[in-house]
Amino acid sequence: MKTAYLKTRMFLVCFAVIISGISCSKDETSIPEEANNEDAVNIEAQILQLVNTHRESIGKSALASNSFAASLAKDHTLFMIDQGKLSHDNSDERFERLFDEEKANKVGENVAYKYNTAEKVMEAWLNSSGHKKNIEGDFTHVGISALKNDAGQYYYTQLFLRK
Repeated sequence: MKTAYLKTRMFLVCFAVIISGISCSKDETSIPEEANNEDAVNIEAQILQLVNTHRESIGKSALASNSFAASLAKDHTLFMIDQGKLSHDNSDERFERLFDEEKANKVGENVAYKYNTAEKVMEAWLNSSGHKKNIEGDFTHVGISALKNDAGQYYYTQLFLRK
């Protein structure tokens, strides 16, 4: 009798552990299904083009795309999606990495969300003095990320640097 009780109890404990492991597991580094698509890549390219068109219209040189900054921008965009909010959280860490690994001597960051086109997010950034200052700033490179959350809303990060 005691053996049957122990076997039943062990079975229930193991079952509970398995179920809780399945229901609580979360892959925090996963990209929402819609995020890694052609539209996002196109929007990033359009943003770069719009940034450079605007800069050239005011006599500034075009920004070159920087893959390391784009990678950091993507990580931050995923972080914002995971948090479900717009933020500059941990920007000091991103900036430090740009200073150390890219030998940047000046950095800046723009973030946005919910704008569904490159034109709309650029219009919003240009209508904000702080964001416009970065777009028009004394930078040489930029990394851009545009990713959709599971609800289909875009989140954006731009990281600017001067080498």
